[in-house]
Amino acid sequence: MATMITSECINCGACEPECPNNAISQGEELYVIDPLLCTECVGFHDYEACAAVCPVDCCVTDPNNVEGEEALIGRAKAIHQDIQFGDTFESRFRKGDKPAPAAAKKPAAQPQGEPAAATAATAESAAPAAVERLEDESIEPPLPPADSWSIPLRCYKCNESFDFPVGRFMVGNVLWCPHCHKSMVVRDNVNYQIRTLLKDFYEGWEKDETEFRARRERELREFREKRAKELRDFENRRRQGLEKIKARFAELGDNYDAPGRPAKKGSFAWG
Repeated sequence: MATMITSECINCGACEPECPNNAISQGEELYVIDPLLCTECVGFHDYEACAAVCPVDCCVTDPNNVEGEEALIGRAKAIHQDIQFGDTFESRFRKGDKPAPAAAKKPAAQPQGEPAAATAATAESAAPAAVERLEDESIEPPLPPADSWSIPLRCYKCNESFDFPVGRFMVGNVLWCPHCHKSMVVRDNVNYQIRTLLKDFYEGWEKDETEFRARRERELREFREKRAKELRDFENRRRQGLEKIKARFAELGDNYDAPGRPAKKGSFAWG
C-alpha cells in the first residue's frame, strides 16, 4: 500500500465509495485506508480513485510503504478472485498505454462508521477550517524578494559574463566587470525594461495566486453545499418512509377485526 490519508482529511467521505476494494473506512478522527486491501486501484484504473475525488488533496503516497505493480495486482487478484484481470489490466504504472478495460468495479459496501448526520456534521465543521488553512498555506515555490534577482551581463571589453544585483541596476550607476575591471554605466532604457518586467511579473504572480485560492475556496464551498443537499434529501426520504410505515400500521390497526369486537350498527351477525 503506497496510499495514505493525511491529517488534512475533512471527513467528507467522498473517497470511500470510490475504492474498488472497500479499503477506506471512517476512523476515530478521520478516514483511513486498510493497507491489506489497498492496491492503488491497480486492475481497475490508471489512477488512484481516492486521490482523484479528494477535495483537499489529502490522499497521498506513503513514502514508508512503497509497492510495485506486481505486488499490487497480486493483492487485487487475491481480493477479487471472481475477476479475470488478464495481462492488460488498468494500472497507474501503465498510464498512457491504453490497456483494455478491466472487469466492472464491484459495488462498495455501505459505510460502517458514524451515522450519516454525524458524519456530515463533522465534515461541515471541518471544511471551514480547511479553507482557513488554505489562506495560511505556503504554496511552492515561494516568490523571492524583487531586489534579490541578479541580471546576467556580458562585458563588451573582455566578453566575459557576470551577474549584477537588480537592486543596484539603476540609471547612472557604474558597473565594474569583475574580470577585466572595465566600467559600464546603466542606461535609462535598460533600467526601465527591467523595472517594468519585474513589476508585471510580480503583479501577475499575486493575481494568479489570489485567483487560485479563490477557486479552491469556491470549489470547497460548492462541495459542502452539495453534500449538505444530498444529506437533506436523504433525510427527507427517510422521514417520508417513516410516515408511510406509521400510516400503514395505523390503517392495519384500524381495520383489524379482533375477536369479540362489536359489530357495526346496522350489520347482521349470522350464527
